[in-house]
Amino acid sequence: MVHERLQDLPPALAQDLLRTGVQHQWRSGQSVMRQGAACDMLVVGLQGRLAVTLGSADGRDTLLRWLAEGELVGLPAVLAGRPATVSIVAQGPARSLHVARADFIDLLQRHPDGAIAIAVLVSRRLGELFGYLEMSQGRNLADRVAYALQRLARSQGEPDGAGGLRLRATQAELANAAGASRQRVHLVLQQLQAQGRIRLGYGWVTLLARSG
Repeated sequence: MVHERLQDLPPALAQDLLRTGVQHQWRSGQSVMRQGAACDMLVVGLQGRLAVTLGSADGRDTLLRWLAEGELVGLPAVLAGRPATVSIVAQGPARSLHVARADFIDLLQRHPDGAIAIAVLVSRRLGELFGYLEMSQGRNLADRVAYALQRLARSQGEPDGAGGLRLRATQAELANAAGASRQRVHLVLQQLQAQGRIRLGYGWVTLLARSG
């Protein structure tokens, strides 16, 4: 698994970002970033459950993932001076780091190796976006649910000790991430469990290691 974590950056740039940024505490339901609003701050997830969602024209919000610890969000919008492309909402007590655009640009000018690392992160995020678009259009529900599980587990999955990943997520959250009703997603999850691909628990889903 590859996370966009602060430690993926050159240590000097990571340290300067932590020194330059301002930390904020959040309560459940508070908005950290709003899609379409001016994005003049780079956001770094530090602690807690921060949901990244993508709104559509029909007013529906799709859960993309939860921020991994140290994940940088808003890079394309901050670098280009564009509005935020996603929303971030706290789903419990959480903490984030915010770095002003001007300070971030200044740090990149002072850390050329860091600027290259940021370019790699932006390219990775672009690849993830194309993957999301490809899996969200014209795919059957089983594929969309499986992809949503993998997407969410990349940011918040915990090793289960047997090669799998344990993900804390409700079926309502999985339905939101897959863009379908909870009833339909429930049936797909039961099918995936029968196939030995996942194990369901109360508020948990374990993505089982593939054998062979």
